Amino acid sequence: MIHLFPKRKNQMYLICACYIAMVGVYFALNKGVNPIPVLLFALIGLGAIAFSQYLTAFNMHSQLLARLYDQLNVDSFLREYEPKLQLPIKNQNVALSAYLHTSNAYCAQGRFDDAIALLSSFTLQPGKNKEEGLLSRFAIVSNLCYCAEQKNDIETAKTYMDELLALKKELESLQEAKPMKKRMVFNTELNEQCLQLLTTGKADVEALKNLVKNNAQQLHKITISLWVARAELAVNNRREAEKLLEQIVKLAPDLYPGKEAAQLLAGLPVKGEANA
Repeated sequence: MIHLFPKRKNQMYLICACYIAMVGVYFALNKGVNPIPVLLFALIGLGAIAFSQYLTAFNMHSQLLARLYDQLNVDSFLREYEPKLQLPIKNQNVALSAYLHTSNAYCAQGRFDDAIALLSSFTLQPGKNKEEGLLSRFAIVSNLCYCAEQKNDIETAKTYMDELLALKKELESLQEAKPMKKRMVFNTELNEQCLQLLTTGKADVEALKNLVKNNAQQLHKITISLWVARAELAVNNRREAEKLLEQIVKLAPDLYPGKEAAQLLAGLPVKGEANA
């Protein structure tokens, strides 16, 4: 993640250069010293410096993501994170990660077209590792499918879902050659349930609730809870739906889930009228 923080990376290079210069001065002042142990200690020192800088960058990145996913401060996150998309990041996984997080922020604001445009603009570079390429495409298509579902663009969502399931099948076939403990799980449950709700009018409420329960990030919890509320309303379970919608509005009044929840609440018939 240090590639996302150029100042931190340059600082690391500067510290390493100064450290190497100090080692050179030491050799110049101590010409009779055995170079092997000194060089070994020097390499260990360089490794420690690099590790500490990478760890610091990782923590800085985690704090930024917490601003988005836990604190729900999307505007603040984007102000600091969007410029990172312009950095010349050679590591494709790091670059893709930045695109995915930014697209999630756009979705939180209801900017689904911007999220789709951003994800569609990412070019996957061909590599030697087939699985890595499939994993990257799976992540992109999963987000694209979800954006289409949020827009209620059923036909586009179906197209992405077909590709997503095909990718999942191919990835799972690659996992069969690995030991059981090292196999990855590719979850398409959320996209499938959302699409089912859009196409049939009903979804598996318990499956959606489990996704909320098993997700630690606040943004994802409220986003999925909105779909739970929609599914509850589809089966006339108004009490549970209202409770969820009120919680979403309270937690994220300025984000898309909160605004959408408020509209759903406002559109519900007055209880006396509903029973009339």
